[in-house]
Amino acid sequence: MTPGGRRRIALEHGALHSHDRRPGLTDVTDSGFAASSDGIMVRWETTGPAADEPARATVLFLHGFTLAGDSFYLQAEHLRESHPDVRCVCPDLRGHGRTGKTDPDLCTVDGLADDALAALADADHTGAPLILVGHSLGGLAVFNLLRRAPAEVRRRVAGVVVVATSIEALSDQGVPQLLASPAADAVYNAAEASPEEAEWLREEVTKMIAPGLAVGVFRRPTDYELIEFHAAMIHETPLETFVGFFDSLQSHDELEAGPALAGVPGFVITGTGDVVTPGEQADRIQEVWPEAKRIDAFGSGHMVVLEAPAVVNKALDVLVGALPERRAPAK
Repeated sequence: MTPGGRRRIALEHGALHSHDRRPGLTDVTDSGFAASSDGIMVRWETTGPAADEPARATVLFLHGFTLAGDSFYLQAEHLRESHPDVRCVCPDLRGHGRTGKTDPDLCTVDGLADDALAALADADHTGAPLILVGHSLGGLAVFNLLRRAPAEVRRRVAGVVVVATSIEALSDQGVPQLLASPAADAVYNAAEASPEEAEWLREEVTKMIAPGLAVGVFRRPTDYELIEFHAAMIHETPLETFVGFFDSLQSHDELEAGPALAGVPGFVITGTGDVVTPGEQADRIQEVWPEAKRIDAFGSGHMVVLEAPAVVNKALDVLVGALPERRAPAK
């Protein structure tokens, strides 16, 4: 659990985590691939009520950079136990998890939001109230989705939770700073010049970047299996994903999402020990979204969803609890 140990795990973990369901999403209700607006086939999974069954709410989870839908398994387990009438939709956004490789030119925040909409349309046919949850890069995707989604989707939004998320460009901070190192820049240039050497380049980018991501996100004492789980998701991230999201991570902002957030209840959650997304970003989000309540996960790093799952679960409890209970269909 030391930084050196986490580096070793990130470098040596050779098996794809998606072939091993522990930890990760279990008791999956349904799964499939949805066609995004630009043809990307997005893998999604659900827990709780099936697509055609009534639900008190549908919670759409959007994961962070180099992660996958499985990263929210602790939240999905909590909702299954505490709110069995809530549907959880967990897509693997483009370039991640079992959705797999994506053309770097298509690795954009707009694309992530489009993936989420496609998965939602496949996994929920009932039009249930919608709660959006975004972690890190997934939080930017949540803001983007709200800003660009069709009106019928926006009308369903009953709450938003963003965790360790930014809303403006972070060109000189956190993950972008790591990805902008001279060594990383050399890998990106080489990837564009020598695509036939992609596998070798993937190993190089893993050596340079994955250890930094694995070391920088945990601050609390954390179970070994969770650290290994996180490192495995980084390890299986394709090189194209690192290359493709480089510009978005440096320069994308969602400051224009303010009007779409107006009147929406929700939470901004940050880890007090997060060195990837500066805490000032939570303040900035609240300036744009004054209805949001702030929660600080004391001592937690960037991976609040794994380090301090109870904090995120409590926010979900509040939002779900504000909704009417699902009524059984009339006989």
